Amino acid sequence: MATVIYRCPVGAPGECPPSATRGYCQVHMFQQLERHDPAEDVPSADTPTDTPTDTPDDAVPVAASPAGARPAADPEAATRPARPARAAQPQQNRHRQQQPQQDRRPQPRPARAPVVRLALLVAGVLLPVHAEHRRGGGGLAIGRDEPDCAAVPGLAGLDQLSRHHARLRWIDGALYVEDLRSTNGTFVDGRRIEEPTRIGPGCRLRFALDLDVQVVEIDEFGAPR
Repeated sequence: MATVIYRCPVGAPGECPPSATRGYCQVHMFQQLERHDPAEDVPSADTPTDTPTDTPDDAVPVAASPAGARPAADPEAATRPARPARAAQPQQNRHRQQQPQQDRRPQPRPARAPVVRLALLVAGVLLPVHAEHRRGGGGLAIGRDEPDCAAVPGLAGLDQLSRHHARLRWIDGALYVEDLRSTNGTFVDGRRIEEPTRIGPGCRLRFALDLDVQVVEIDEFGAPR
């Protein structure tokens, strides 16, 4: 009974070792071996051969190896099925592995600027200047008909003060006072202003001729610092 041999169908003679079991070529990793009939290697009567016809009586017979086969370094390599190569990783996974791991350590937060809270001290009453993020733009309105001044006793009876006299508002984190075209004007530290003027704690304001106020800093509870 002839031995079944499996060979690589794409390799040149002598390039790929044969195998006694079905598997993959050791040279062409993804090429599966195909069954080969040993009868095809037997030369026909018309094919010339270099084997001598007269063999000495004392010659030792040598087992013929399949045509084109080369000795394997490992005796079991010819019978061991070749292990298929690992499939290549998707390009997306390889790209993800190559990316450097982000630093997840907590980063220090930038220091926040201290919140400055200001108010006007009017006749013993504190009128806080609303924060700029408040609905309506924040600030503080000064005048006989302004709701912000309703808590000041006697202010509605000051004839020198206009009904809508002046307004304090925040611009880029700084406090400014603006005269609203009042009759008797707005003064900052004794000087009448014609355009929005920056003010801060300690500034003295005068609205018309008889309303002197002072800018003070207050804490988060509304008390003067």
